[in-house]
Amino acid sequence: MSILYLVASPIGNLEDISFRALKTLESVPVIFCEDTRVSQKLLNHYQIKDKRLISFNQENERKREREILALLDEGNDLAILSDAGTPLISDPGASIVKAIYQSAHQLISIPGASALTVALSLCPFDTSRFTYEGFLPHGPKQRRRILKKLINEERAIVIFESPHRIIKTLIDIENILPEREIFLARELSKKFESKYYGSAHTVRERLIEEFPKDILGEIVLLIGPKPCTEGNIDPTD
Repeated sequence: MSILYLVASPIGNLEDISFRALKTLESVPVIFCEDTRVSQKLLNHYQIKDKRLISFNQENERKREREILALLDEGNDLAILSDAGTPLISDPGASIVKAIYQSAHQLISIPGASALTVALSLCPFDTSRFTYEGFLPHGPKQRRRILKKLINEERAIVIFESPHRIIKTLIDIENILPEREIFLARELSKKFESKYYGSAHTVRERLIEEFPKDILGEIVLLIGPKPCTEGNIDPTD
């Protein structure tokens, strides 16, 4: 029985990686990664050498699944390494996880950094209960449809968003969820990490002021819970 390791990588600062993760990467002959160039940078930083790196993304996920199972059947322990954060959190890999449970092999997650949990820990409003929506649809109609479905959501909402779409998304939130608090975290753990808190309008204005041209960096967006009013208090409470 072979082992497939899901190894969390730093979300920015290369020092945010565990000894166990490094030991695991040292031990396996083959590492499947989103972008081999990104993973090679991490391996070079920690002088981990002589590893075969194979790309693993949404386009080739099914093909790689067969290769992973074949290598495991040959007796090789393997690792899946994300570009940043914990594998399978808005990353490919769900099908291979299911396949492992249907095989004789073992699946082990090596925990570590995740932009999701870092943003939750920094958020100023209540995140004791939250729902994770991942990336919103690219199309404006589809994005607004999702946001409208969240109007009555009483938990905090966590979204990953592209810097190229964040202003449009904030405008949609301002129109559809105008009473919600917003927390936006950009470039978490990196040199130019920045955080914004307020209404969707306030956060949007600050971004436009600080980035008059292009907004850069990875973004995690949190939408506050639905405000508690007399109209939505359960009378049985």
